[in-house]
Amino acid sequence: MENIKEEIRETLDKKNFCYKKLTFLAGDASERKYFDLIHKNKKYVVMYDKDNENLKKFIKISDIFRNRVSVPLIIEDFKKNNLLILENFGPKKYGSILKKENRKKLYNFAVDAIINLQKIKTKKLPNYSTKMFIDESNLFFDWYTKKKIKDEIREKFNSLFVLFLDHLKDLPQVVVHRDYHVDNLFYLSNRKNFLKCGLIDYQDAVIGPCAYDIVSLTQDARVDVSQKMESILIKHYLESNRKLDKKLFFFCYQLLAIQRHLKVLGIFCRLSIRDKKKQYLKHLPRVKKLLYLNLQKKNFKKLSFLIFPLLENV
Repeated sequence: MENIKEEIRETLDKKNFCYKKLTFLAGDASERKYFDLIHKNKKYVVMYDKDNENLKKFIKISDIFRNRVSVPLIIEDFKKNNLLILENFGPKKYGSILKKENRKKLYNFAVDAIINLQKIKTKKLPNYSTKMFIDESNLFFDWYTKKKIKDEIREKFNSLFVLFLDHLKDLPQVVVHRDYHVDNLFYLSNRKNFLKCGLIDYQDAVIGPCAYDIVSLTQDARVDVSQKMESILIKHYLESNRKLDKKLFFFCYQLLAIQRHLKVLGIFCRLSIRDKKKQYLKHLPRVKKLLYLNLQKKNFKKLSFLIFPLLENV
């Protein structure tokens, strides 16, 4: 961490960017790091990422999102030196402030932000392809299972899963944040309506099925969301999308939940095994439970037949 801080200091000095106090703020599941910085008596955030392409994507998507939802202003662009100086959204991250008394209000702002995100019309984002979905769910086989899974089991699952995923194309294809969970959302009390929900970490945004971000929010790997709250939020979303085929939506919602939970189980185990980030293991029981709940739906009996034994043997 000290090496990164020193690199940031050297860059800021070279750019003649005066500052006080550079403090580590947070890291995420990637190698991306965030730091608090005081410049002219105001707090900002340094976003550091050695992958220059990630910073380029962040800037590009910030420009796409800016007129529809709350995203941080880019104060200084030092991407060639692996960092950006961003507006500081403050300390009220959803994951830190959610309580029984404010839960419904905060989640409603988050759903409204999704609704407005989906109103963006752009051709500048890649499509969420079937191959991407399959590659992500395969992380479960690569990292979650402690014994080597025979190729035939993986192939059998994938050949079935591809047929299921084909239904996603029948949903409206919209802008998808792709990592819409409580640690990427901030409550901005001085803004109005859905703009009170600030978004970060959207550099992997794509065009994909409209149910994806709702699933990420209501079946969050990091916090418990009651089934009652989940139903309230889905109803709220569907009230703004009255033309949606409800049967198709719920089928795809459950399918995307299965895909995402398989992906997350794989990613969290990879973070623990490969990157020594053991803190993500505490979320595995929640994700596993959510995966069970969705696989138990009658539409997914063939998938559950393949996955359940693998979960039980871990």
